[in-house]
Amino acid sequence: MIIKAFATYLQSFDKEKTNKTSLAILYQWLREILSSSPDDNVKRVIHEEIVIEKNNIGMFIIHAKSNSGKKLLESLYNFALSYEHQKFTRWVHKINPEDFNNI
Repeated sequence: MIIKAFATYLQSFDKEKTNKTSLAILYQWLREILSSSPDDNVKRVIHEEIVIEKNNIGMFIIHAKSNSGKKLLESLYNFALSYEHQKFTRWVHKINPEDFNNI
């Protein structure tokens, strides 16, 4: 249910042909959810399991509140990476070997 919600969000960026990586989009999605009040089950679970904190050098860190939150973060991270790999694979299949001579 949560991965499906993220996949829907990720697809909206794919249609826009943005240069953002899927991991950057994941961070943006989590920030949007955690900065608003939870109004559905997906947002409630994310609020219960994940937190974004600022460290001492001013960078934001996403981490889990529990073991189940850790598994959720790992699943979202792996999904984002697999989506990035799929985009790269599509790109590789569209180019010709001669295109590498122009590099």
